[in-house]
Amino acid sequence: MPELIYLFYGNDMFLVENAVESLVKTLDVDPFNVLSYDLSEQSMDQLLQEMNTISFFADKKIIKVKSPWFFHEDKQDDLIPDLMRYFHNPNEDTTVIFMTAKPLDQGLQVTKEAKKYIRIEQVSDMDKDAFKPYVKKEFDSIKYQIEDQAINELLERTNYDISLLNNEMAKLKLFAFDEKKISLKDIKQLVSRNLEENIFELTNAVVAKNKKRILEVYYDLLEKNEDPIRILSSISIKLKETIQTRQLLDKGYTQDMIASYFGVKSNKAYYMVKNAQQIKKTDLESLYERLSNLDYDIKSGRIDKKLGLELFLLEV
Repeated sequence: MPELIYLFYGNDMFLVENAVESLVKTLDVDPFNVLSYDLSEQSMDQLLQEMNTISFFADKKIIKVKSPWFFHEDKQDDLIPDLMRYFHNPNEDTTVIFMTAKPLDQGLQVTKEAKKYIRIEQVSDMDKDAFKPYVKKEFDSIKYQIEDQAINELLERTNYDISLLNNEMAKLKLFAFDEKKISLKDIKQLVSRNLEENIFELTNAVVAKNKKRILEVYYDLLEKNEDPIRILSSISIKLKETIQTRQLLDKGYTQDMIASYFGVKSNKAYYMVKNAQQIKKTDLESLYERLSNLDYDIKSGRIDKKLGLELFLLEV
């Protein structure tokens, strides 16, 4: 008997949805009979009615279900028993596919029942080395040319976030529709960095003591009129996060456990772990203390905020 209920989960919803779409294609169901529900907006009652309703216009139908909160939230709902009964005895002309970007709570009864009766697929994060070939393939498939340096800059500016990367690639395809060529200059002109990404990269450079990259990112921030005090505060937060990561590593936490603890994607957790491992805890604490002192000196008027932060970065 074919599988009738699936659960796809992972850290990135874009990758989860891609995996679900690949499955949907193999099931050979008319697109008209592929339905979507989002339980952050629709009720469990509506979903259960659809799951139990026989398809009148075709032999088969598919129901894709986003935000299945019952796999990770311990929340009272009178319809949960009905859902678990459906796991035991699903509608034979309906394929239900749950998808979530949140970790499953293994202690919940719904999750325990799901493990017995439905097909569960974990969608892994894309390996960092796979991003560059992925971008090149996307542009090659539509006969666009993109410089290697442009790809590198695009990945840096999107912080290897697959969802953001695809949004920016869609924008670049429209921009270069006539010439079908994308240069490094185009990336710098069209793909902006947000403060979070810049600060994360600046902190990485500080920890790695990469003075050239420190100053490049810092001056880029100043060009965008970012306030040095805001930059200083953000670096402090990231350094504190790195110290916490080091403490968690000392307690035996893995990269995936750290990603879950901070609520970040695995790719970002990789850099957090890397930063925490490549500098001594005492040096991290010293940097954090120096930033705290600098913050006090700036706010008490002892030193100009722009000059003070620049001197700190140069000393690193």
